[in-house]
Amino acid sequence: MEDFAWFVLVFVAPSITVAADNAFYKGKTLTVLINYATGGPTDIEGRLVAKHLPKHIPGQPFVIVNNMPGAGGVTANNYLGEVAKPDGLTMAYFTGNFFNILLADPTLRVDLSKFAYIASIEGASIAYIRKDVAPGLTDARDILKAQMFKAGGLSVTSTKDVRFRMELDLLGAKYQYVTGYNSNSTVRLAVQRNEVQFFVEGLPGYRANVEPQMVKTGMVMPLYANELVEEDGDLKPNMEAPEILPYSKLYQLVHKKPPAGQLWDALRVTYISQGMQRVAMMPPGSPSEAVAALRRGFTEMLKDPEFLADFRKVTQSEPNYKIGVSGEKIVRRLQEAPPEVKAFIKKYTVAK
Repeated sequence: MEDFAWFVLVFVAPSITVAADNAFYKGKTLTVLINYATGGPTDIEGRLVAKHLPKHIPGQPFVIVNNMPGAGGVTANNYLGEVAKPDGLTMAYFTGNFFNILLADPTLRVDLSKFAYIASIEGASIAYIRKDVAPGLTDARDILKAQMFKAGGLSVTSTKDVRFRMELDLLGAKYQYVTGYNSNSTVRLAVQRNEVQFFVEGLPGYRANVEPQMVKTGMVMPLYANELVEEDGDLKPNMEAPEILPYSKLYQLVHKKPPAGQLWDALRVTYISQGMQRVAMMPPGSPSEAVAALRRGFTEMLKDPEFLADFRKVTQSEPNYKIGVSGEKIVRRLQEAPPEVKAFIKKYTVAK
């Protein structure tokens, strides 16, 4: 079995009056499982939720946070579906592994459509690069002038890795792909050490770490923001990073035409999985009263000024969670992708 580290943090909800004396969570402990290591964007968001959620759950449970990184987030997904008891005492806060559906990835042994979904939030990522990449970069459009640079990644089947490889290949950038880092924070450190020069991070991680420590110091510059695909197929830019070029806009500026072709079609399909970039969910078969209590907790938490202020301060983004949205829709859209596109993505994934 793959080794993984456990990091535990306990939050105790403040004492408040709860009307329902027989609340499901009264006197119980809720474990929040996070599928990436400490310090990354999933961990940052998950711990914010774990800090504020308990006081809004009827019964006010104790909350323990466990990090279970590994296999690009898949280790914890398998644990949630195969090992965790469906007793209402385990809630995951994951970066979604929906992309693995496109690969028919044998390491993902669970059916993502079967989990009990509590809340989700869509999200885009920001690509950034060191400015001292030869011959020196001052503008995102300089990416084609850049000589060979190293792009750091997590794993060959990581959604993020496949997506940024497609984006760089479509742009025509000259780069070497270096993967195997175990977390966003370790790749970020590698960029700071100049071991690699390019990486992509979710907006919370970018705002909390990259922007203050690396952009404002002049070490790196943002290149582009990923986009989202709406249900009608149109692209939607990330409105929370309006100062950063959307990927398709950068492509048009560089090549004087919109992106097109097989690689672009495949890239657009990978963007679908970002519709539920972060998900709070429970094991299949979890008690309905537990699911209802956690959904209620999220609903009330989103009205809490302390949570809103904390989330905005730490992530520099809005907590635009959707409550009770099922993962089945995302799963279905990915399953219904054209066979030739899925075959292309699967072949592309192992090509480097």
